[in-house]
Amino acid sequence: MEKKRKKEKDGATTSRPPRIPDSAAYKALEDLVSPHIDSFDYFVQRGLVEAVKGIAPVEIEQGSTGNKLIYILWMNFGFSLDVVLALTLDKPVVQPPVKDLKEKAMEHRLLPKECRQGFLSYTGALNIQLILDYGSMTRHHQLSLGKLPIMLKSSLCHLRGLSPQKLISLKEEGTEMGGYFIVKGIERIIRMLIVPKRNHIIAIRRNAFQNRGAGFSDIGLMMRCVRPDQTGSTIKLYYLHHGTARLGFVIRRQEFVIPVGIILKAFMDTSDREIFEQLSGIHVQGQEQSKGAVGSQLISQRARIIIEETQRQPCLTRLDCLRYIEDVLRRFVFVHLDNFRDKFNLLIHMLHKLFAVVDGSASIDSSDTLQHQELLLPGHLMNIYLKDRLEDWLYRCKRLLQREMQLKEEFDLSDHAKVLKIVEKNNAVDIGKRIEYLLSTGNIQSQSHMDLQQANGFSVVAEKLNFFRFISHFRSVHRGAFFARQRTTSVRKLLPESWGFLCPVHTPDGEPCGLLTHLSSLCKISTDLDQNNHPKDPKVIHRTIATVLAQLGMVSISPLLALSGPPKYLAVLLDGCVLGYMPVGNIPQTVSHLRSLKVPIDLEIGYVPCTYAGAYPGLFLYTTPSRFLRPVKQLDTGAIELISAFEQAYMEIACPDGGNCGRTPSAPPATHIELHPTAMLSVVASSTPWSDHNQSPRNMYQCQMGKQTLGFASQALKFRTDHKMYNLQNPQSPVARNVNYKKYNMDEFPLGTNAVVAVLAYTGFDMEDAMIMNKSSMERGLAHGQIYKTEHVDLSLLQKKSDGIVNLFSRPTGKRNIHNFLDVDGLPHIGQTMHNGDPYCSVLNTMTGDAKLHKLKAAENVVIDSVIAIGHGRDPLQKIAVKFRHDRNPVIGDKFSSRHGQKGILSQLWPDIDMPFSAVTGMRPDIIINPHAFPSRMTIGMLMESMAAKAGVLRGEYVDSTPFRSSSAALDAKDGKTGSGYKGKDKHYPAISEFGEQLAQHGFNYHGTEVMYSGLLGTELTCEIFIGVVYYQRLRHMVSDKFQVRSLGAINPVTRQPVGGRKLGGGIRFGEMERDSLLAHGAAYLLHDRLHTSSDYHVGDVCTTCGSLLSTLMVPSKQPAVGARNKPKKATCKVCQSNAGVVKVAMPFVFRYLAAELAAMNVKLTLKVASA
Repeated sequence: MEKKRKKEKDGATTSRPPRIPDSAAYKALEDLVSPHIDSFDYFVQRGLVEAVKGIAPVEIEQGSTGNKLIYILWMNFGFSLDVVLALTLDKPVVQPPVKDLKEKAMEHRLLPKECRQGFLSYTGALNIQLILDYGSMTRHHQLSLGKLPIMLKSSLCHLRGLSPQKLISLKEEGTEMGGYFIVKGIERIIRMLIVPKRNHIIAIRRNAFQNRGAGFSDIGLMMRCVRPDQTGSTIKLYYLHHGTARLGFVIRRQEFVIPVGIILKAFMDTSDREIFEQLSGIHVQGQEQSKGAVGSQLISQRARIIIEETQRQPCLTRLDCLRYIEDVLRRFVFVHLDNFRDKFNLLIHMLHKLFAVVDGSASIDSSDTLQHQELLLPGHLMNIYLKDRLEDWLYRCKRLLQREMQLKEEFDLSDHAKVLKIVEKNNAVDIGKRIEYLLSTGNIQSQSHMDLQQANGFSVVAEKLNFFRFISHFRSVHRGAFFARQRTTSVRKLLPESWGFLCPVHTPDGEPCGLLTHLSSLCKISTDLDQNNHPKDPKVIHRTIATVLAQLGMVSISPLLALSGPPKYLAVLLDGCVLGYMPVGNIPQTVSHLRSLKVPIDLEIGYVPCTYAGAYPGLFLYTTPSRFLRPVKQLDTGAIELISAFEQAYMEIACPDGGNCGRTPSAPPATHIELHPTAMLSVVASSTPWSDHNQSPRNMYQCQMGKQTLGFASQALKFRTDHKMYNLQNPQSPVARNVNYKKYNMDEFPLGTNAVVAVLAYTGFDMEDAMIMNKSSMERGLAHGQIYKTEHVDLSLLQKKSDGIVNLFSRPTGKRNIHNFLDVDGLPHIGQTMHNGDPYCSVLNTMTGDAKLHKLKAAENVVIDSVIAIGHGRDPLQKIAVKFRHDRNPVIGDKFSSRHGQKGILSQLWPDIDMPFSAVTGMRPDIIINPHAFPSRMTIGMLMESMAAKAGVLRGEYVDSTPFRSSSAALDAKDGKTGSGYKGKDKHYPAISEFGEQLAQHGFNYHGTEVMYSGLLGTELTCEIFIGVVYYQRLRHMVSDKFQVRSLGAINPVTRQPVGGRKLGGGIRFGEMERDSLLAHGAAYLLHDRLHTSSDYHVGDVCTTCGSLLSTLMVPSKQPAVGARNKPKKATCKVCQSNAGVVKVAMPFVFRYLAAELAAMNVKLTLKVASA
């Protein structure tokens, strides 16, 4: 047998050069994962610096005992001890991944391929500087925080900026997108979560607000304020029934509530009259019923109540208020604003909106709509968590130093050497391990809630079953684990505000339905980088926008100037900061001018007009990251503009439908138009051909089954060592394809096969969802597949450090019977078929001479596909990966599906000579499905695909199957575009007519039917058969992976019943439904066989006198008679002290177990035994 071992070395090339992917498609794939990569780039380039800057110095006093709690709200901050030492952090640095210095390797870079094969983590060193500040002098000390996981294709990744050719030379995908992490050899991603929109005021009504205290109503405002380092603090403004309000904020999982009057006094040095005028200025006498008016006569009374409430507190001046809560206001209230004046203006604006909502002149906002939401991106989550860990580490250092001062009075904080010695006990390397733990488990370990609604479920495995499943992980959006536990359905509903941002089709059925959604194919997420990939400067952007607004007539806020509110003036807010007020008449022109400028390009311009009891009016501008954006076209200029979900609700956007775009003559003129009707669909949903002709649930099913398809998952399959990988051996490119298929170059990762499908009831094997496959087609390779499983053997885990390298891969010399399995190096032969129990590698201990064989544990035969040697340097080989190949050719019971949600089970492999054949061409179909699959499911798109692909095959061309083509034909004609193989310029000229004409031109029936003859009888079938070409997918649910047979095997030692599970050789569960079915068939005695005789048959001793099962024991006689040893022992009842009434009874052993369990709870089980 020729030996072809694959021991991987850098620079190895294949005999056939791979096809290089299109660079344009590569850019399109990068755009799909850009939110992940851009957020991580922000984290390592700017976020870490902002996080360290936002950590307050930890002060330690000589002789302090740690009783000073910095988070007590009502303490007097005027008293403090002399500070001796302050601990601060500075200059965080993340290094690119490099190999361990112990390895003697030529290449010092750590590449992703090596991490996958060696089950390593793709990490870089994270270092930071610890500063000991003594006031008069400072000491700097470099600290290692461990290893930080690095996202692939980020700015720190070695794959960044490489061409497809170079990526292939590094044994990566030519279309490698990145956006994920490698943790212990497993690819994982941090999923994007929906959170409340930052720096945005939301009016909500919740019954839980009334539980805050006496007088609290169910109405309040909520605002999630976010610092530059992405950490946030949620502020709530509660309305009380007697007219005042309370401001609530959370510190370390505990909410504190303060009267708003004290907050206003603390923010600005102002008089009671100025506060009164600022609050009541929104009300204009006589305009209460005007359109957009939000003030009422009650506002003046509420303002007076707020001021009187403040006067009752010991806080008459600003100095009193600051002494009361200054540190709290600065660190936890409106943290997105830097100065108290802006915080004062924002609180006044919030009170205006709160009173308007209470009076009914403004409506309640829905927190479930997308216009009040944004995303928590992976890089932002890592920045939040790392800052929390750094703060916790500093406070642990403080506690260690305080404890040292308590134990040793002579300990001097001024001795920095001793201080560093104590600080080093607080292992900083654990911080990097915590980040890696977050990625590997998805759980966060923190004492503070970090303004997050969940502590687990943040990361998932980026499964590479096929391209659809892999890319869906990056486009998925989850509502949060908190809402999955709620029974309400409001969070799951598809709301109109999600149009164009979230796909209405691509969501799973079942428990996560509506909670796990996916971004549309054109949806983007705003980041901290501009269009040139440079970090944004928020201060410069804010100054520029404020200057433009001032030129357009905005009046800046002045504490002495109280302007009237709507409908005369509207507030202008930029990222949650009140810039000023603008006359209502100037706002439409201002909005139009800002849209023409769009600086930055993702500037959100939300103009809420004046309405009767509608949303609170105003001009709201946002430049923050994590917002939902999507492109639309301006009708007047033709330019592409990015809009958000918030501003979309108040814009006039036309959607092409082949007519008047759905607009009535009385509707306002449209200012924008959709780029394409399919822009609302996700990448997976937009790949379904003619989905507009299918029933909506079928499109949803296809989104799920498309992600379960056995496809061509990876071009670097032979270099990957995943635990399990699926592969379709003979994939094909679909004849009917959508525009996104070429845009994302999906031919690099095909998912199925073009099959000739006939629709007829031919035999009894094609009833319901069953289908018949041509046996010869299967033998020629139709839907053939493989499963690759990898076993890792690491010898470094078997030896001690002191012994050195004593275990080596080697074949034992004395065992000739294993030479057929192992080579001289102790590794298996490539291409050899292995059976259960065969050895696949041998490990020799050089000290003892003992050899250990690693044997295969599998229920079926496998083939050794490859053996990959893992490691670098001159040391002997210590780690290998053996890849086994399981052949998965189609068998009866396997699951198949078309791209229209038409799933079916392979019921029979029919001989080719018995299949029906066409009277014109003599062609036999590959697959036969039942006609009843169409009427109830209404998958007309599958019928269209059958005809169109049939016509495309005859012409040798691909067919454009993009949905809504008739609606967008006029739009394409205006842009100079033409469809591929599809005219569709008139909605009255349907696609079916065009493909019918093409079939007729090639001599086939116009309607796609053909006369066919029976392969069994040779007679003509009585009706014409609809036959064409359909792209079929083979799903991963295969009988070979699930079938289970057992006669004898392992049992549970407690219940003595057969164990469950295929891996353990267990039996098939016989449950209540199976019991009921036997009873319904009148075969009740079979239950005795299944649940007793063949399960846990047991013979127990029962005392007929007392009815006890547990009190009978085998007690030997105290004075055994002569020859009594040879006689069988008799059971004796310990209660009756006699064996006269003890009889043997057959029963399931689990019944004895039940009796013991009941006895443990002091429940006696008594049996009444009848004579046989």
